[in-house]
Amino acid sequence: MAHKVIHSHADLEDLQGICSPRAQQGIRSDERVYVRVVSLESVRIAHESYALLRQLVDLKSCLTPHLDLLSLVACLSLELHKVEHDLLPPLQDQEARLEGRVVQVLLSMRNSATTLLRLAESVQGIEELCGLFEEELDDGAVSGRVKEERVPHLVKLISDLMATPVRIS
Repeated sequence: MAHKVIHSHADLEDLQGICSPRAQQGIRSDERVYVRVVSLESVRIAHESYALLRQLVDLKSCLTPHLDLLSLVACLSLELHKVEHDLLPPLQDQEARLEGRVVQVLLSMRNSATTLLRLAESVQGIEELCGLFEEELDDGAVSGRVKEERVPHLVKLISDLMATPVRIS
């Protein structure tokens, strides 16, 4: 059995180039590649990396003990993407007031922060940033200062979370 260590999404793409043609030709189970995922360049790419590795495992081209953990990081990535692209933009509107849609967005962000914190417990280096995100929402939502004072900080935290490298031990 061949072994492959993954340090980036590009490594997974290279692996796909090797494994996919073999799978289409009908390989024997003892010809699988054992994949050890060590890291990915960022949380932002994790959902794409998970989908690619999942496809290779489903094709029976690869074996890996890291699929479940990578699935958690992929969920984290998608939740952050939702916050970044769906929830933050209404808060950044200077004309929006702290009522109606903005209050719904804040509640959704609070739920996302809780989800992120639960997911991050299994991922090194991310839990602290998710905790800060949750604290920002708690502190600001109570006082109503989220829009004016906290949105730039929330944007930076989300950006930092998305850029955080993924380390899998």
